Amino acid sequence: MSRPSADGTETAHLAPELAVPLRAGPLRLVFDRGAVRWVRLGEREVLRGIYFALRGENWVTLPPTLENLEIEAEVDSFRIRFRARHERGPVRFSWDGRITGAPDGRIQFGAQGTAGSTFLRNRIGLCVLHPAEACAGERCIVQHVDGDRAESVFPAFVAPYQPFRNVRAILHEVSPGVEAEVRMEGESFETEDQGNWGDASFKTYGTPLHLPFPVEVKAGSRVEQSVSVSIFGITAEPVERAAATVPGALPKKRNSTEPVVVVIGAGEGVALPAIGLAGAERPTLTSADAERLRPLRLAHLRADLHLELEGWDEDLGRATANAGVLAVPLELAVFLPEDPGEPLRRLAARLAQLRPSLASFLVYGAADGTSPQPLLAAAHEALAAASPGVPFGGGADTNFADLNRGRPAPGTLDRLAIGFSPQVHAFDDATIVENLAGPKRIAETLRSFADGAPLAITPVTLRPRRDPTPSSWRSAGERPFTDDPRQSGSFVAAWTLGLLAAAAEAGFSSLTLFELQGARGVMDGGEPFPVLHALSDVAALAGARVLRARPRRPERVQALALRSGARTRLFLANVTTETHPVRVEGLAGPARRARLGETGPGEESGLEVELGPHEVVRLDLQ
Repeated sequence: MSRPSADGTETAHLAPELAVPLRAGPLRLVFDRGAVRWVRLGEREVLRGIYFALRGENWVTLPPTLENLEIEAEVDSFRIRFRARHERGPVRFSWDGRITGAPDGRIQFGAQGTAGSTFLRNRIGLCVLHPAEACAGERCIVQHVDGDRAESVFPAFVAPYQPFRNVRAILHEVSPGVEAEVRMEGESFETEDQGNWGDASFKTYGTPLHLPFPVEVKAGSRVEQSVSVSIFGITAEPVERAAATVPGALPKKRNSTEPVVVVIGAGEGVALPAIGLAGAERPTLTSADAERLRPLRLAHLRADLHLELEGWDEDLGRATANAGVLAVPLELAVFLPEDPGEPLRRLAARLAQLRPSLASFLVYGAADGTSPQPLLAAAHEALAAASPGVPFGGGADTNFADLNRGRPAPGTLDRLAIGFSPQVHAFDDATIVENLAGPKRIAETLRSFADGAPLAITPVTLRPRRDPTPSSWRSAGERPFTDDPRQSGSFVAAWTLGLLAAAAEAGFSSLTLFELQGARGVMDGGEPFPVLHALSDVAALAGARVLRARPRRPERVQALALRSGARTRLFLANVTTETHPVRVEGLAGPARRARLGETGPGEESGLEVELGPHEVVRLDLQ
């Protein structure tokens, strides 16, 4: 809904369903549901985003609801006003947003908020995301709150702790001779490396984490902060208005007409990680379930045994049965109490009784999901003799941060493993796709202290496995936070193919994905999800290696290219809700095109295809 304003520009009064592209002189950006995203100078990404975050106790994120949204968009400038409300459980907080973009490239984001109730918070305020791909390893100048300026560097490896503290402004080079400054007011800010949680960005935020949290916010308390972005070293040229452009009109959604080019590299490629699934300790598979899973040709099944709790021996029995039905070894994640002696002796006896085939042990402390040396030593002493040759792995069962901040001594682990979820900080499709770049930088950091140990991601989950929401906040019948409704859709299949390509290129030797069945699985109630078909089509090309496949617009299309002997199989996956034409370069046609899960040779196709929303196709070439 919109109406012309007095000066002839168009004003939107309800939050748009789609992100709105805008210009601030030489800078392009997008307004997306109260946030600024993808600030670019040409093809160079200057900032990943600016947004207002309210994180309650336990770090639960409260997304805003927008009201009274007004957007006045000119060809090279804009003005946005809105009110945002965060309401859940005891939290009542609203703020007024004012965002402007000027022809000289200056962007200002101001937020003034008031608490409508008394509640506990871990963070309230503006956050700035710096793209890791563009910034990691690059020099910058940090101005501190006392006015001092110091030369520094965005860390190349994932920094375990905050690289910049007491921040007022950060200046970095965007391209030769062109610099961008981000200035924050209203709080003492600091910068953390979000690579610790799998994100492909650095984040500058307030309040500093060395201050106590959670903090009680009294009703009536006010928060006022601002972020400004300035660009230096470039002369803003007038932006030519296209003939069909209506002055001041909001951009409309339209499918792209310029093809997304996917370039396939030459060479032998790299090894595809060994692929397994989690949830082996869940209810026993039926014969029909097993029949659906066998085409995946899994390398292992993961089972979680919490030796600090009752019932783990029954879990092991079910996991052994499920692995036996599929003829697949177990990746056994063992969670140990502080005094692990007796539980480990019971586990060793149970393993001797069941004699499951084992791919590896993963050893974690039940308290924090990490692998301290005393627990590793105890597990090795109790289990190695009964399971000769089985490697002992560990690291961090949840986020890389836990391993990065508590690195093991060299040689103590046969495999270095981390858990991964693309939704630790945000939950939209675009962020999930952006975070496909996270594993590469994590792997580079892991190799700096892994002492040559193979690297594994286990498990991969779409949502984090722990719900931070206080139980008193939940409403009756509410879907568990850990269960993402997108799990059963084609978007997850598309994202998973992108993850396989990213993990292979990063050098991970093993991936444990999702679960066998259920809301977090590859099927549920006997119905296979699209991701099951995707993994089956990958497994069908036995002994395949992963070729380098580079989409020039990875935020639109992901690609996975496999080669086995004379056969090449290319997956093209649309990760958006728009239609995109795609052109493949580096391969010689013709090809056979098929949808996920389709058997048979497929229909003849060239190397230019059109992908519908969230569509995934495979192209087979001889």
